[in-house]
This record gives sequence, structure tokens and C-alpha cells, in this order.
Amino acid sequence: MKKIHLLILLLWTINASAQAPEKSDTSTLTLGAYADGYYSWYSNGNEVAQQQHDCIGAFHNNFGLNVAQFTAAYESDRVRGVATFHFGDIPAITWANNYRFVQEANAGVRLAKRLWLDVGFFKTHVGTESFLPKDNMMSIISLGTFYGPFYQSGARLSYDTKSDWHFEAHAINGYNLHIDNNGFKTFGWLVSKKWNDKVYTSYSAMLGQENVGLGRDDYLVYQNIYSNLTFKKLELQLGADVAFSNAWRTNQDWLPGPLIAGLATAKYHVSEVFAVAFRGEMFYDPQSINSRRIAPSIVNGISSLAYTRRLDEGLTVYGATLSFEYSPSEQGFLRIEGRTLFDPNASLYSYPAGFDAGMAGLNPMLVSRTQVLATIGFYFDKTFNFAQ
Repeated sequence: MKKIHLLILLLWTINASAQAPEKSDTSTLTLGAYADGYYSWYSNGNEVAQQQHDCIGAFHNNFGLNVAQFTAAYESDRVRGVATFHFGDIPAITWANNYRFVQEANAGVRLAKRLWLDVGFFKTHVGTESFLPKDNMMSIISLGTFYGPFYQSGARLSYDTKSDWHFEAHAINGYNLHIDNNGFKTFGWLVSKKWNDKVYTSYSAMLGQENVGLGRDDYLVYQNIYSNLTFKKLELQLGADVAFSNAWRTNQDWLPGPLIAGLATAKYHVSEVFAVAFRGEMFYDPQSINSRRIAPSIVNGISSLAYTRRLDEGLTVYGATLSFEYSPSEQGFLRIEGRTLFDPNASLYSYPAGFDAGMAGLNPMLVSRTQVLATIGFYFDKTFNFAQ
């Protein structure tokens, strides 16, 4: 009888072990796509000419494509990776030629609980706004965003805490670079905190020695801080960039004046599908750290552009943008926006007689400029779960 009892117990144990679910990791594969088309009009704009200061609706009197992109992202308990390929005005205007179609492509491994190491091409970690209209309160990006970094290549360490703090450390090839152009790396960091459902704050920066094409490597310090505030129907975004560089100094013995860019955006949701937004912005770069003044001219009867990058020729521009949004679905929107920019130090009030922006390749902004933009964006993401 004892042998029978032991046999029954052994069979029950084996059966229970076979039926017990084994602990396994899960992984996800996310596929996504995004397309954003536009019609844009500019005051003083030449027909179908690219406008200075813009990569969103950048061509006058033109139907165009801001971006079309495709994304695949994989994540498991131990490894992850993402690749996004894009086309349109945004990459054509702002991305380096060799890697124009790669928005980001990187792979990572988990080193410890909540600690990841990723290496490859990334979207920039610095800035208040994204360069993608779908990720912003309005489609037109501010001058601080346009003249700030868009992408970077290197390595990233990231760590999340249970209390919604997020930390990142970056080692990158350089400011807006895929391939290093000198013997020095640039280092960056990001600290963000979601305080509650209403308040989110982020501080990011990068510093390093950058090769600016003048036969020497000079320091660059670029910082950003912003906060998003969310109420019942109102969203607020406040952000500022501050940068220092001695790249264009002839006297290297004292600290140059900074670049300062700021924005304040308010978006009010009138209903579930209608919203209105307003943004005020300023861009102050008297030392020409990140911008150059461009003047239209006629040389021997041929349109040309005079580029200046001197201490007294940096840009100071103020702007205001008004946006109306109709979003019948979480996957898309229609926005109609108007922006006015004002440059108090511009020397020209009108283009020279006979100036042809098509020949020059770009329409410089004069004292002021008004843009009217209509954009339609559609995007989707689909996540598939797998058991390993």
C-alpha cells in the first residue's frame, strides 16, 4: 500500500509540474507610420522657393510633404532596438546627405534593472519641441527648435526610477553630426521628472569641443529647460535654450555673449475635436553661434546670397503663432496656422529688383514675414506582444 501511495504522489507531482506555467519574458514589436502634408504661403515669397528659418511648410505657394516615416521598434527584457526611415522636407533641409533617410537607428542592452545602454543614431536629446509636428502643440516649430540640434550619433545610458525620475548620459560624435569631424567627443545629459499628471519638467545639455571649419576646435555649451503643464482643457509649455561658444571669437580671453531662445505656448481644447493654440517666441543670437544673417543681392545680373557670420550680424528675431486644430481621431489632425516673424536689425525692407530666389536657392527673411500654413497629419502605431 505504501508503494501505491508513493507512486500516486510521484505522478501527481510530475503532473502538477508539467501544468505549472513556466516563467517567461515577453517581448514587443511596434510598427508605426506617419505622413504629414501641407500647403504653405509666405509674404514676400518667390514662387516655390524655400524660405529661411523653416523646415515645416518651407516652400512658398506650394503643396508639399513635411515628412513620411516608417518605424520598427523591438523591446524585450534584455535587448531593444529601433529604426526609423523618413523622407520629405524635414530630412532634406536638416539632415546630413550621407544619412538623410535615417531618422534614428540604435540598439540597446539592459545592464541592470532599469539601466540601459543604447548605441547608434538618435534623435537629439536636447530641446523643448520635437521637429515632428505630430509631437508638438502646433505644426510650425519655433526658431529655437529650427536652429537647435536635430540628431546625434553615439552612446546613451538611461535609468528610470520608481518615482518617475528619468536620467540619461550621452557620449556623441558632435553637435548635429553622424560622423565625428575632430578628435574630441561631446558629452550630454538629461534629467526629467513627471511630478504628477499635470506637471512634467526636463533639463538637458551638451558640451564639447566642436570643429567649426575655422582650423581650430572650440567649446560649445548648449542647454535646454522646459516644463509642460496640463489642466482640464488647457495645456501650457514653457521652454528656454541657452548656449555659449567661442567659435567665432577673435579674442578668446573672455566669455562671449550667449544664444538665448525661448517660447511660451498655450493650447486650449474647445471640445474633444477642436483646439486653439498660441505661441510667443524669441531668438537672440547676437554672437552668431547658431545662425547667420543672409542678405539677397544681385551680382552681375545674377541672384546671389551674401552670408555673414560676424559678431555684429547675429540674428535677433521675435515671433507669434496662432493655430487652429481639428482632430477627429487620435490618429490624425488638420491644422491651420499663421506666424509672423520680426527682425528689428534687418537691413533690407524688400528684395532687390530682379532678385530671383530660384537662382539663389533660398528666400531670405527681410524685416518681417508672415506665413500661412495648412497641415494634415496621419499616424498609427501597432504593438505586437510575444512570449519568449
